[in-house]
Amino acid sequence: MSRARLLAVLVALVAVLVAVWQRARAVERLSQDFDEATYLPIAYTYARLVEQGRWGDVGKVRENFEHPPLVKLLFAEAVRVSGAPEPDWANVPMGQPLPDAARPAFRVTRGLSAVAGVLQVGLVALVDPLGALLLAWDPYHTKYTAQAYLEAVPGLFAVLALLAFERARRSGFAPGWTAVSGALLGLAAAGKYPYGLVGGLTFLPFLVTGARTRWRAWAAIVVPTAAVFVLVNPALWSSPFASLWESISFHWDYSHGEHVRRSALPWYQPLAFLVSPWLSRSQEGIYLTDFNAWALLALACVGLPRTWRERPVWAVGAVVGLVFLLLWNTKWPQYLLLVLPALCVCSGGGVRTVVGWGVWLWRRVQRSRGRVSAGA
Repeated sequence: MSRARLLAVLVALVAVLVAVWQRARAVERLSQDFDEATYLPIAYTYARLVEQGRWGDVGKVRENFEHPPLVKLLFAEAVRVSGAPEPDWANVPMGQPLPDAARPAFRVTRGLSAVAGVLQVGLVALVDPLGALLLAWDPYHTKYTAQAYLEAVPGLFAVLALLAFERARRSGFAPGWTAVSGALLGLAAAGKYPYGLVGGLTFLPFLVTGARTRWRAWAAIVVPTAAVFVLVNPALWSSPFASLWESISFHWDYSHGEHVRRSALPWYQPLAFLVSPWLSRSQEGIYLTDFNAWALLALACVGLPRTWRERPVWAVGAVVGLVFLLLWNTKWPQYLLLVLPALCVCSGGGVRTVVGWGVWLWRRVQRSRGRVSAGA
């Protein structure tokens, strides 16, 4: 094994270890967050329905219908299999340490998210080990893949979809890997719609330029995406088009509604989140470093041309994700997870580019010194 390859493996291992350590601490130490107070009671509702074999009633649950049920069903299975008792939600305070009685429910559901978050880091390490290290200690990725949010599982499927699509593109969009990438994209969308949307927009320019009018390639990705999306989304089984339209309309109305208007977050708020160290400093003993707040975005800009040459799918994913975040009215910080894996890959390329500049400059200085010494 070459020295460079060995170093890459070591960095990847460190990234995974950092990801495990930081998310494990976050699972135990973070207080209940707002969306957890919505998703976890629904998970217990789903668990009772599944226990009674009432799968047909899952799609009839109207609370939080705007988000598909897949991740909440996984949370339901986690609490059902583990036997974690349902907490008295009125006695689970927001922003304070979790009561002991509530810890089993939070531990198993957050643990599921954390596993998906660590797997994301491991998969990114296959693309760029330095990018994986940046993702491992990123405070936003840590927080929202260590809580019972919807982000971790669809984010994992989205990363898998990008990897599969790379293989499909290299194979000239042969049906096999193209269909796999489509199925994974459908799973990502069935976890949370924006992950499917950003992934699909990332794929689109490559399909337009690479597949052109080859209908088999388009069918190989569109059919599995749609089929898997519907099959794993019980909320669509009874009336797919009406239910999907209702859910999408809710997101559009919400993004232009009173809650979003009252928050008054500017269009550039996603960039402000990325360059602010507030989260990494919000609770001691969880977040390893605030390095990403100072360097991630700048390194991504430096590394984007290199990533475009080496891994163009990830470069387009970073650009598409950032543009989506800037255009979409809803600016909550968890939306950053739509773009962070691809952005960290670009940043890893930025680190290698900056190191390359440093090596070039050092060699140039050494040559200059050598010429001066020879002249003397």
